[in-house]
Amino acid sequence: MTENIDEAGIRLLTEEELISAVVEKHRRFLEENKKEFVELDSRLNQVEENIKNAKNFRTRMEERKEVLKEKRQQFYHQTEAILEKEIFPKLDPTTASKLREELKKLKGQIEPEEEQKLKDLFMQNLRETTLAARLGETVLLQANARMEEARKSNIDLKEIRNSEKQFVEDDSSKSEEISKSKSQHKWLSTRIKNHEEALSYWEKLKV
Repeated sequence: MTENIDEAGIRLLTEEELISAVVEKHRRFLEENKKEFVELDSRLNQVEENIKNAKNFRTRMEERKEVLKEKRQQFYHQTEAILEKEIFPKLDPTTASKLREELKKLKGQIEPEEEQKLKDLFMQNLRETTLAARLGETVLLQANARMEEARKSNIDLKEIRNSEKQFVEDDSSKSEEISKSKSQHKWLSTRIKNHEEALSYWEKLKV
């Protein structure tokens, strides 16, 4: 058998050479796994940090939404107060009631675009009624200014809601990424431990 191997030009490795080859193999795998582990660990930490920051941002946005909702209602309340004091008592009950109903619709939870249409219609009716009753335009300007501020608050609210939809999509993507990364993270950790144990075992034999 040995003669056949010699004739074929194949050299058998000594035990020491075999052990050295095994040690080198485990060392190489260990380095590769550790490098991948460090990169994955860094990426995983960054994703988790991003999720934490996003959660904090959403909390602030929730608080901001409440402020904007209250601000919007406050501007409409101020508008009502002005009109109830300066305009409505001087109009006939039917006309005043109609304007109150229009204002009530404006205060509801509607899209900014719809709010703009209703506001324009309300201001047109209010202006015609006010001018017909010769009540002047000062109150009109005040009411319009406050309703415009209310509408701006509604625009800000819509922008936040749109951002929240994007956050939900991003969260779903990040959660999936974390799930996969943690699985890979655990697998690499086990591989590293196995190679370290194997390396330790074979290095002892090498000595």
